[in-house]
Amino acid sequence: MKTIKNIWLFSVIIIMLLSCNRNTKPAVEQTAFNENAVETGLIKVDLVEIEIKEDIYDLLTSYYWRLSDGRRHVDWSISTYDWVGDMTPRVSFKKLELPQDCNLYQVRLRNELFYLLYQTKEEENILYPIGSVFGTDPFEIVFSDDFTSMRRIRNGGSWGRSNREGEQSDPDYPLVGIWGSLPSLSEYRLLDYADCVLYMEIDREIPFWAVRRGTYLLKQTEENVFETISSFPDGRLKLEKLDSWQFLITPLFTAPDEEGLTDILTMNRSSIRIEDLIEEDYIYE
Repeated sequence: MKTIKNIWLFSVIIIMLLSCNRNTKPAVEQTAFNENAVETGLIKVDLVEIEIKEDIYDLLTSYYWRLSDGRRHVDWSISTYDWVGDMTPRVSFKKLELPQDCNLYQVRLRNELFYLLYQTKEEENILYPIGSVFGTDPFEIVFSDDFTSMRRIRNGGSWGRSNREGEQSDPDYPLVGIWGSLPSLSEYRLLDYADCVLYMEIDREIPFWAVRRGTYLLKQTEENVFETISSFPDGRLKLEKLDSWQFLITPLFTAPDEEGLTDILTMNRSSIRIEDLIEEDYIYE
C-alpha cells in the first residue's frame, strides 16, 4: 500500500514538472516571435514620432534643388510640363558675404538673366560678382565721354564698349542706367541688401516660364517664407517651405504672354548634401 502511494506521488510530481516545462517554453517562443514580428513589420507597435527641426538656412544651403512645374498644387486638372536631364533647372543657395558700406548692383541682361555686382569705396572702378552665373572674376570699369561711354575689362581682356541709353539718372552713381544695345542690352540698378543673409542662383533658363535665371537676393519675411529683394519688378519671387524636401516658388509679378508663364514652380531637394557630392552625383541625383 505504501509502495503504491509512493508511486502515485512520484507520478504527480513528474506530471507537474512536465506541465511547467510546457507552459514556460511557449512563452519564450512567443517572446522571440514578437521581436521578429516587430522587426519584419508584422506587428504594429506604438512609437513616439520625434520631429527633428532642421535650421531652414542650413536646409537651403546644404543641398541642390531641382525645379518643376508646380501648378498642380493649385489645380490637379492642369497638364504639367516635365523636365528631365539637362533641361531641369537647378537652384543653389549661399550665404551673402559683403564688405561694409559697399554698393550692390542688380543687373538685368535683356529679359533673360539677373546677376549681382558690388563695388567698395576703396575700389570704385572694380566690380565684384556675387555667385557664378556671370562668371566669378571681377570687372574693371573705365568711363569716358562724361560717363556716357563705358568699357569693361576682365582678366586683362576687353569685354567691349557700351554707350549709355538715355540720360544719366544719378550723378553720384554713374553706373546706374541702361547700357549698350541688343543683344547686349544691360540695365544696372542699386539694390538695398539690408537684413539679407542669403542669395540663390537659378542655373539655367526655365522652359516656358517668365522667371529669369540668375542670381537673386533673399530676405526672410516669415518663419518659413523668403522673398527676393529686387530693383526690377520681374525679379520678385516668394519661396515658401512645404516640408524639408519641397518649397513653392511663386512669381510676384506679371509678364507678357510671349515672355512665358508666371505660375507656381516647385523646388525639390536633392537627396545628397552638397559636401558629399561628386560630379556624377550632381548630374544624376
